Amino acid sequence: MKQLFSIAFVLFILSGFGSNLTAQNSAVLRVITINTEDGTPMIGATVTLSEPGSDETPALFCVSDRDGLCEIRNIPAEQELELSVSFVGFEPFIERYVFEAGERKIVRATLTPAIGEFDELVVTQQRYLTTGEVGVQRITTTQIARTPSPVAGGDLATFLQSVPGVITSGDRGGDLYIRGGTPDQNLILVDNMPMVKPFHISNLFSAFPDDMIQNADLYAGGYAPRYAGATSAVLDVALRPGNMRAHRASASVSPYLTAIQAEGPFTVDRSSFLLNARYSLIDKTGGWLTGEDQNIQFADLTGRFTIQGDDITCSITGIYTYDNGEIVPTRNIDHTWQNIAVGGRCLGYSEFFNHPLDVSAGFTSYRNEEGTPVQSERSSEVKQIYVRADFKNQIGGLPVDMGFGVNIKTYRFELNERFTRFISLENVDRTMPVVHIYTGTEWSPGNSLTFYPGITSQFTLDMPFTFEPRLRIAWQPGGSNNTQISAAAGRYVQTHSGISDERDAGTVFVVYKPAEVDDPLPSAIHGLLGFNQRLGNRTSFNIEGYVKRHYNIPVSKWNPEPRIEIETALADGLTYGFDIKFSMDASRYYVSGSYGLSLTEYEAVSGDLGAWIERPVFSYSPAHDQRHKLNLAGGYSFAGFNVDARWELGSGKPYTEIFGYDFFFRFPVENPGFDPGQARILYSEPFNGRMPWYHRLDLSISRDFSLGRSSVIESQLGVINAYNRRNIFNYDYGVLERVDQSPLLPYLSLRWVI
Repeated sequence: MKQLFSIAFVLFILSGFGSNLTAQNSAVLRVITINTEDGTPMIGATVTLSEPGSDETPALFCVSDRDGLCEIRNIPAEQELELSVSFVGFEPFIERYVFEAGERKIVRATLTPAIGEFDELVVTQQRYLTTGEVGVQRITTTQIARTPSPVAGGDLATFLQSVPGVITSGDRGGDLYIRGGTPDQNLILVDNMPMVKPFHISNLFSAFPDDMIQNADLYAGGYAPRYAGATSAVLDVALRPGNMRAHRASASVSPYLTAIQAEGPFTVDRSSFLLNARYSLIDKTGGWLTGEDQNIQFADLTGRFTIQGDDITCSITGIYTYDNGEIVPTRNIDHTWQNIAVGGRCLGYSEFFNHPLDVSAGFTSYRNEEGTPVQSERSSEVKQIYVRADFKNQIGGLPVDMGFGVNIKTYRFELNERFTRFISLENVDRTMPVVHIYTGTEWSPGNSLTFYPGITSQFTLDMPFTFEPRLRIAWQPGGSNNTQISAAAGRYVQTHSGISDERDAGTVFVVYKPAEVDDPLPSAIHGLLGFNQRLGNRTSFNIEGYVKRHYNIPVSKWNPEPRIEIETALADGLTYGFDIKFSMDASRYYVSGSYGLSLTEYEAVSGDLGAWIERPVFSYSPAHDQRHKLNLAGGYSFAGFNVDARWELGSGKPYTEIFGYDFFFRFPVENPGFDPGQARILYSEPFNGRMPWYHRLDLSISRDFSLGRSSVIESQLGVINAYNRRNIFNYDYGVLERVDQSPLLPYLSLRWVI
């Protein structure tokens, strides 16, 4: 029945493509909002159409998206209407138009900064960017820059760690666990390019500094049908285009990172470039600043070329990242990973099209290795060639989003024969094309209640169609913009998995492998319910409850010895909890706080796990089960200075205690009569211990110094872990030594912008 439904769904999608150019009786308006300062698109501008001089709330309106585009449909013909495009801090764009029946009009609205003080500037912007949508965190560059980070400006990685439900293994490794999900269960998109791990070996940094980001959306669950191939969470990052009207350059340095950036137009208002390169200095400066060697290195290079036409916008993006170092310095084991991504995207909104058309294509590659400093012992690689197209249509009076994509994935991993006693699977080199197709609509039976139903389906050459229905609901009691109750539910499926040694926090090596033909696919069911309340123009409150039920999670089979097992057992997982967020934002100060409670539990048949557990079914909390997380942040501006602070408190995560030590012999290579044998560690029952609580305070103070009309020095003085708290990272049983997270990290960062 599910396969028949999915096939019918595919036919429905294909039949809808032909009507994409069908004329409509009513008129259509597409508005592109442009910032006159740099010629780039503006996100969150309010666009309204109303009768001239009317005081009533406009019934025709929209808000510009990340491309600066918004669309108003069903506009009455032969009637004079006033178009208003507004954004706080800018002079409004106001024009009058008379639309003809079936007309599709494109208007480029250029907004000029207004002169004067605007006390509600940040607050008003947040009315759009903080919508109260359940499971969604809309991230702005202002939020990123406010989070203390030892780099000029800020970094997406440090902000993400302040979000409730987002967990890391510590201050090293670059892995994100979101509401009970593992890193391989996340989908990360950068300008529609799927990337596996664009986070650096130091968890303070990613490939996305704040001055490269247009906006970012974190979907912690219940996400829309356009996202396929992940069962836990989605991070969708849009990089900004380069300045369309002036050339700019900057260079920055701090004790941990140096960076250069350049941008500007090739043709004014038509094409631009943006280049950013960064290289870490931690391995050279960390030792004398902290008293501890920091044997880690990373670098990233990002470039973007953008073309803006009258009815089309295209971009080409390239990203390279490299990370290398020791997660645990005492082990002399190097971890290395790199990302390569090249992709293009075109958004067409010509009057010829009934709806905008969004097309993307490109190539991405991810490789991670582990071994000694002189030899790689094992490696895993994922390459992806992708094409996707997203459409809009109107069927039966309802707006319909639809699209499809093809992702040709190649999985390859190699394990040195030194590890042959640890595994039961040969090296793999397999290519698997995955096709996904989706549709969704928006239906409002009244002014205050909106339904967003949709469905996604995926299939491969040797796997059937998946059935992934999804639904989001938003209710604004009384039609007020200040109160919103929202809910989301859906089914999510992925065709791959990542296998790692969960018991060892000192390794981040992951074997990415495709799902086996005869095995059930990893899947999850999400349920979320949220309440958002604005109190005046400065304060907001949000509470959100969620539950995720994961099925067919591949987990390494257990053995008393520490080793990675590529042969897996299938476990089911349950995560549930709630988040509370509060924020107050004024012109000179802000205060925010969040608390997250989360419980994650896996369950599997003990015999399938290969464990030595007497119970037939074994339940355990995996290594990323952090029960409590509290974040408090605040800032104040005075006399040209900005002071920011963030304090985090978190409960400890599970770990596996040891049972003891013994010696083993390899027969017939070793003879117990002559050889002493090899010492080994024997683990106890998995995840039967829990780390202590941790807490950390980060502080920064910044100020800009003008050197002329077009030259600025941006300075920031700060400290990570201000009171030098000893937070444990792991305990290395091999050498009986405790490994702590980073101690007090002072920094002074400078950025020269010209």
